Amino acid sequence: MQVFDLEKARGSLARGLARQAMDDAARESADTGRILADLRAMAPNPRSRQRFAARMTGRRGVLLARAVRDGLVIVLRTVLTVDLRKDGQPCFSEERIAWTRFHLRNAKRWTSFDVQALHVTRHVMQRRIERSDCPMTGVLADMDAAMLRALSRLEKGDILQDRDDDFVPAQRGVWAGGYEQAAVDPEWGPAFRNGPPMQVFAIRTFLSEPEMRPTVWMRWSQACSGIRAA
Repeated sequence: MQVFDLEKARGSLARGLARQAMDDAARESADTGRILADLRAMAPNPRSRQRFAARMTGRRGVLLARAVRDGLVIVLRTVLTVDLRKDGQPCFSEERIAWTRFHLRNAKRWTSFDVQALHVTRHVMQRRIERSDCPMTGVLADMDAAMLRALSRLEKGDILQDRDDDFVPAQRGVWAGGYEQAAVDPEWGPAFRNGPPMQVFAIRTFLSEPEMRPTVWMRWSQACSGIRAA
């Protein structure tokens, strides 16, 4: 009887596992426009916020919905095709998973949103599988947990900078990428329709300790304070 060692096959399986995670995310992509419309209609009181959060639990693409003192925080996962441009000229298109955190603040006569967003390609997930000891089952669920932590760091401005590169600390390494300006989907509604382009942190790859420059490793080690759990 032969025993197949998944860990030894990590590199050869990574591409297929990343593709499967992308397919799973596409099937469970959140209806952002509908959810934001429901959010805008929510009454500005603690009970309504708690009820809305409970109603969102388990809804497609909703990873977190929590009532807070001044409103509600919700994190959505969607799959989208992004057209990359440089100097106004089209370069290429790519499929991405977006993890977007909305912090709604509402009162009787006004509503506002704070938004942080992370974008990841299939290539990024493949590199993380190859370069870390992350689980090889439930890849999308593990990425959800990792992106929730990364969004928390973005909210706090906890970005490592080295030379001209930006990194979001992870507990197994760093997410390397940078900010991009993205047009807001018209389906997000009037609160976003006439606003400026949205700032999105687009992750380009995952670096474990061996792939980091020494200066990046030092900053990452300090940021993580010695914590190495997944």
